[in-house]
Amino acid sequence: MDTSIDPIAALKSDHEAVRAVLNNLGGYLKKINSVLSDGLRNNLINQLHEITGFIDKDLEIHFRKEEEALFPVLGNYIGLETGPIHAMLIEHKQSRELSAEFKLKINGYPQSIDFKPIIDIGNSFLRLLSGHIDKEENILFNMADIQLSKDEKHSIMVKMLDIK
Repeated sequence: MDTSIDPIAALKSDHEAVRAVLNNLGGYLKKINSVLSDGLRNNLINQLHEITGFIDKDLEIHFRKEEEALFPVLGNYIGLETGPIHAMLIEHKQSRELSAEFKLKINGYPQSIDFKPIIDIGNSFLRLLSGHIDKEENILFNMADIQLSKDEKHSIMVKMLDIK
């Protein structure tokens, strides 16, 4: 990714990948309770493990791009302690907590064949992140487009490229 790319467009592109994963997550959560075969259930659990891998790596990198590159600069205009950035940081924390809990429940299979906790936590994570993305794209990113200069956007993109 080169530094001439708009950082807001890059973050929106990340969101597209997250939405695809969330869509898969929703489908797996709907199926897991109705599957009768242990083999198919094991396959769904493996798919959920892959999703947690995405969350641990790709989603965490995305959060760090926002927290370490975008938010500090945008915060100069709209503040960090209250308002949209503060709300997004709280939701990042909640997302990390739900993700950790979700992994624990998945790792508890097959000792527990009660899928309700997996489904409930997975759905909570899905709702939180879906709403979070909508708020970023419809509120925060619009603010960033209005407030940030071309040079600031370039600087943000440079920082984002260093986050791995």
